[in-house]
Amino acid sequence: MKFKLSALLTTVFAVCLGFGSAVAAESKSLCIYDPSGANGDIFNLMKDYKAAAGGWGVDFAMKPYTDEKTAAEDFKAGRCDAVVLTSTRVRLFHKFAGSLEAMGAVTSYDQLATVVQQFATPKGGALLKTPEYNILGLFPGGAVWLFVRDRSVDTVPELAGKRLATLDYDEAAKTMVRHVGASMVPADLGNFAGMFNNGNVDACYAPAVAYKALELYKGLGKNGGVARYVLSQLTFQIVTKAATFTDDFANSSRKWGADNFARYRGIVEKGDKAMPANVWIDIAPADKEKYDTMFQEVRLRLRDEVKVYDKGMLTLLRRVRCKAEPARAECAEQKE
Repeated sequence: MKFKLSALLTTVFAVCLGFGSAVAAESKSLCIYDPSGANGDIFNLMKDYKAAAGGWGVDFAMKPYTDEKTAAEDFKAGRCDAVVLTSTRVRLFHKFAGSLEAMGAVTSYDQLATVVQQFATPKGGALLKTPEYNILGLFPGGAVWLFVRDRSVDTVPELAGKRLATLDYDEAAKTMVRHVGASMVPADLGNFAGMFNNGNVDACYAPAVAYKALELYKGLGKNGGVARYVLSQLTFQIVTKAATFTDDFANSSRKWGADNFARYRGIVEKGDKAMPANVWIDIAPADKEKYDTMFQEVRLRLRDEVKVYDKGMLTLLRRVRCKAEPARAECAEQKE
């Protein structure tokens, strides 16, 4: 009788375990924007995220998108439980998180790592949750540089009148283009490289990985170059509706992203180092200081007048910059 009872209990215990594991993994959809689709670095990195999420009770069905606008619209329509987008596009949903890409606001990968680590705690992560949306993770996409077809254009005044491929949904970029007197040519992530390579525009901005991946070296030719000044830091972010995932899941997700930041950083830094040394255009220190001031002026305008950037995020980023570079003129002013 003892044997039979023991066997019965063992069977019931096994069934309960099986039942528990079956209900623990909740099925969710994860839509991923990657310019290279299912073969791209972003999509492949998200496979590791999917594996980690299984340990937090979610089984993601991954769907690649090569068109970011379509991915964002499918998320908006409820066809994706979560979506991976660039920070510029995220700003249309989440002003605070999208402001992480504010122009000139994060000048190094070390600074970006500091910010991401701050959001990896439950207290910091709470800043990424609004009544409508939540950010489950932030990943580096690379420093953004200015590519020009004529390397003699090595100062801001010389951009006046030049045709600059500009993301048509990015109010911040359009404001900056007008500020420097350049001519804005509407573009999107799917066509800006072709416009630059074919000579339809004089300049464009992109992470270094685009040099090879999007063949921007064709647009540079023999006379072009890349200004060695960080315009912004591109990030990829996981966006979801606030009620879709629990706070515990969101905290685990953001911490996983922070813990794996170095891996993703290695990929984007590899892209920076892969560009030939002779394509870089070095900027004089005096000009860099002028550009720092100009970017701050435009950020303040985008915060106060155009209402594009979030005040709280800009203040956080200023603190990070000034801790890393306390000699910056802005650190004494504290305007942000």
